[in-house]
Amino acid sequence: MLNLFIGLVATMLANVLLGMTLAKLKQNFNKKKFLEGLVKVISILLGIGLMYLTSYLNPDILVANINGTNVNLIDAIKLLFMAGIVMYGSQDLIKLKDILKLKTEILELQEESTIKIPTENIIDRGE
Repeated sequence: MLNLFIGLVATMLANVLLGMTLAKLKQNFNKKKFLEGLVKVISILLGIGLMYLTSYLNPDILVANINGTNVNLIDAIKLLFMAGIVMYGSQDLIKLKDILKLKTEILELQEESTIKIPTENIIDRGE
């Protein structure tokens, strides 16, 4: 859980800092928007801390159904942390690409099947 928490915090702070750098390079830095980003990060961290405390004190209470699975608060938080890292991480990569003025194309993840069944393993039942 700690790794996910640190990862989320790092990607959120990187997003704010890279956004600030990109805005300064484009000469449209907005101090108000920067401060709003920091307030957002701090508010989310405090909220997460309180939710984690609640989940630690009440681990057996199911609170949500995510993708057809009932989960308790701590499992739901872990799933959302992973989603947040993916979202902020992809935004960070795009901002970093723009800062470095790279022409590399960055797209959303493509879902790939991880299960491959070789055709030589198919059993002929003689039907």
